[in-house]
Amino acid sequence: MSKFSNLLRLLILLKSRKRIKTKELADALGVSERMIRKYMSDLAEANVNVESIPGPTGGFELKGYDYLLNLDIKSEEAISLQMATTYLKESANFDLKIHLESLNDKIKILNESRNQLEDYSDNIVLKPKSLNLDKEIKFELEIQSACISKKKLRIKYYSISSGETERVIHPYGLITRNNLKYIVAYCENRESELTFKLMRITQVEVLNDTFDLPSSFNIKEFMKNNLGLFHDESYNLKLIIKKPFSQSVSEGLYAENQEIKWLDSETINFQGQMNGKPDIIRWILSMRTSVTIIEPVVLKEEIKEELKKMLETI
Repeated sequence: MSKFSNLLRLLILLKSRKRIKTKELADALGVSERMIRKYMSDLAEANVNVESIPGPTGGFELKGYDYLLNLDIKSEEAISLQMATTYLKESANFDLKIHLESLNDKIKILNESRNQLEDYSDNIVLKPKSLNLDKEIKFELEIQSACISKKKLRIKYYSISSGETERVIHPYGLITRNNLKYIVAYCENRESELTFKLMRITQVEVLNDTFDLPSSFNIKEFMKNNLGLFHDESYNLKLIIKKPFSQSVSEGLYAENQEIKWLDSETINFQGQMNGKPDIIRWILSMRTSVTIIEPVVLKEEIKEELKKMLETI
């Protein structure tokens, strides 16, 4: 693990534990106590205020505003700026629109990396948000800390099929899908690797027992094969995309083996392999009348049927 990665993991532990001893930090990060003291010196040079509390109950505490982990840019604020930028692009009297666009681009990059907020072809696509956001925030740091420390968790989890149950899990990592957070973990009750929605967890207890992460486990492969839309049929798409979406689509990477050919100054031929049918349909519909589906015909017919049903409900 690199020094930079260890410093970030150390900050997460400090933020979640409030106070933690040198030995606990060293054990969690797999380094020596001497290295922990070196990390503290590095943080001090970066003006991150970590205080050392002496005594039997002492340890390190993170003091003050943690600007490295808490930039506090809300999705709603980023979207509002994006909308304002779109409107002001058309204004001939706004002299600072170049600077506003630059700021908007920077905040979009930051927000996408933090929240995986999608923005297809300058369309603002709102993803579902957790209704229990306060609960998620309350548990997230504890869970993140347990992932780093390889500590088992005892959780109470509400399942639609079985109601609320108590489980002991080995938390491998936290992931985000459509603005909803999940724990990927080994469940001792089920004796298998599962995903748990953070919003359905009602109680978390960090246990003293530790676990070993299997060397063969790959979280990306697990997501692809087990989590919702990742486990879905693959489609070879052929689309004709016109202005205003052709330019922005040509600048992005949306599919495996993606090929884009300009047919004229305003139109592209898009080809590529994609999976996750609901996501594909949502992406295509977001481009409205600017997109024509060439292949696959089965997906084209399915979207037609979906649009008919939508019209019947209006």
